[in-house]
Amino acid sequence: MIARWKSLPLRLRLFISFGTVLAFAMLLALYLQARSHSQERLENLINHELPAQVEGLATHINLRLSPALAISESLANSYFIEQWVQNGLDEEQQVDVIRYLSRLMGQLDTELMFIVAQYQGRGYYFQLRDGELLQRSLLAPGGNDDWYYQFIDSNDDYNLNLDSDTFSPEDAFVYLNYRGREMAANNRPLVVAGAGLNLSHMAQLIEDYRLGDTGRAAILSAEGELLIRSDETNISTLKEQEAEQLFITDREIHVREVQRDGQIYFITTRWLPELQRYLQVEVSKSEYTATTRERFLASIGLGLIILVVGLMVLYPLTGSLIRPLTRFQRQLKEITHSLDLSRRVDTDDRAELGDLAAQTNELLARLSRAIAAVSNNSLALTQVADRLAQTAGLSGVQGGDISHEANQTMAAAVEEMASSVAEITSTMEELSTSSTQIADHSQSVVDVANQTLERSRKGSTAMQLLQAKMQDIRSDSEQSLSEIMTLGAKSKQISKVMELINTLAAQTKLIAFNAALEASSAGESGRRFSVVANEIRRLADSVTDSTQEIEGHTDEIQQAINRLVVASEKGATSIEQGVEASISTAQDLEALLKAASQTSSAAQQISLSTQQQKTASNQVVIALRDIDTASARNAQSVRSITDISQDMILMSTELNDLVQEFTLAQHNNNQQRPS
Repeated sequence: MIARWKSLPLRLRLFISFGTVLAFAMLLALYLQARSHSQERLENLINHELPAQVEGLATHINLRLSPALAISESLANSYFIEQWVQNGLDEEQQVDVIRYLSRLMGQLDTELMFIVAQYQGRGYYFQLRDGELLQRSLLAPGGNDDWYYQFIDSNDDYNLNLDSDTFSPEDAFVYLNYRGREMAANNRPLVVAGAGLNLSHMAQLIEDYRLGDTGRAAILSAEGELLIRSDETNISTLKEQEAEQLFITDREIHVREVQRDGQIYFITTRWLPELQRYLQVEVSKSEYTATTRERFLASIGLGLIILVVGLMVLYPLTGSLIRPLTRFQRQLKEITHSLDLSRRVDTDDRAELGDLAAQTNELLARLSRAIAAVSNNSLALTQVADRLAQTAGLSGVQGGDISHEANQTMAAAVEEMASSVAEITSTMEELSTSSTQIADHSQSVVDVANQTLERSRKGSTAMQLLQAKMQDIRSDSEQSLSEIMTLGAKSKQISKVMELINTLAAQTKLIAFNAALEASSAGESGRRFSVVANEIRRLADSVTDSTQEIEGHTDEIQQAINRLVVASEKGATSIEQGVEASISTAQDLEALLKAASQTSSAAQQISLSTQQQKTASNQVVIALRDIDTASARNAQSVRSITDISQDMILMSTELNDLVQEFTLAQHNNNQQRPS
């Protein structure tokens, strides 16, 4: 994979690299933006939008219920109705009562109005429906009228009660019960009145409620039972613990997160005091954030379009970036094919490519100078080959004449050496015998002298090392003595500080004592100051004890320092004596080394001379014996020199031809022509 990547053109690699980085950066930015936007939307939903929606829906419900509350309160506290009850529920006034109730029903748009009145300790229930005023006595507790007794036993001004109509049991209404302020003789409200409410509009409001695409609403009873809900809602009955918690927290708005059927919901609950019910709204977290995901996908699509446009702009841009490099490559390729070392790479780049061009031009210049030097040296090699041929005595001879001249030269040399051997042989044999004896004895003297010289050198080296170690020991001893003296001075300063602390403690104790006297003379008002004075005196005593202990340790430190000073001075004296002894011994060894060196040199000179004599005589004898072999070898050597000189001439010719393939700078050619 790496090899495949390296084989791609540089422009394509730059394009792929820049495009990858650009795409990754864009996708990362879009992801972070979408995540931030989603988190911001959720926080806005929880902290602002959802509570505001609940408050708005509660306001709409209260506006729908407010007329019924106002009319029911007006009916329960109506002076006309109270006078009618107190007058004994006169049947003659029922026409006026019917007319009054009918007018209130028209204002409220309801099907019935009711009145519960207390007269002479008994309760009477009146209901106006379809223009007819129906009447019956209030039943005792434990019957169908328990709603009345539960209501008057509570302290609520009103409540809502879902109950069937006693005059038509098949119909059920939501009754708004409101108590009057006037009390009867039996300590019960004189009048409890209200209306049978038509909550269809309110139910339609709840059923039609939407918050976005997923928000739904519901009405729950005070016990948490579901009464009215929107279509397609997942709102379920509140648990008993949840209902109690909502009641305890003073009917505040709550936003909580619950998980149901694998989905997360945000649920908000608000107590409606006018309706005596809970209003609950839920929103699905996943469906609510779906719009954010859709926006993220749309942003990705737009980002891809921008990325494609950017890549279309990036591709020619990468071409312009590598154009100087392509031009550089083309020029270098032309120089390589033409072998014209006089040409130079030209570029207008002033950065890394410009530096590379400068270095390449410098390399071409140096290569041109090297080729010129090779050309000059090839000519010199030709001249050397010619001189070698002349030395062999073959200058100007070609072909078979070379072998003939070589044979004639070697024959003359052999004849001269044969005549010399006859005269020298007898003398050299005697000289060789005496030289061998002298050389054997002189070698023993040389061995002894060398052993003496080597041991003297080792002793001198060891003594120099000992002397250096003694100098280091003396330096360390002097430094340690100096530090010990400094430590003694510091300990004396500590003693002075302890004396100053003791003086301050004594003065503090005296001041504390005087303060205690003054406090005792002040009586009861000075008792607290007396306690402070006693504490200061106790602290001064503690400081005095501590300083005495520190002085004791300081005296011990000073005594130890004095002992160290005495021991260090004795050690320094011994070290000084050792240094002087080592210097004296080193001088003696140096003198011995010089004498041994002179002796060894003289013995070596003698041995060398005798060995040279022995070697010379042996060599002469061996040379005389091997003269015939040497003569043959000389002839063969002359032939080899001839062959070598011819090969060198051919090599210099080929080298000149190779150098001529390069085109050098003008000044190099001018230098080459004189050669």
